[in-house]
Amino acid sequence: MTRTDRYILDLLDQPGVVVTPKAIWLSLRHMHGNDIAPSKQQISRRLRNELSEHGLVHQPFAGEERGYYAITELGERFLHDSDAEPEEFVADMDGSE
Repeated sequence: MTRTDRYILDLLDQPGVVVTPKAIWLSLRHMHGNDIAPSKQQISRRLRNELSEHGLVHQPFAGEERGYYAITELGERFLHDSDAEPEEFVADMDGSE
């Protein structure tokens, strides 16, 4: 989990939030400033790859509109369950224990 991943998940961790990578980038720039906020390309890459592959985010309108992301229940658990270990999330994704 990178700092960028944490920023993205924290931003998405609000009821009903479904946004594009560009909206995430603009929000993070506004919140943290240009020097700290990750690049738009970095945000897009993390959403598309690691965060989606591990089931922490998903595209709820993939059949209608591509490029909009929301946090999953697993992503919420990752943020809020202080006792959870990273291996638990991989196991959950595999359907194993």
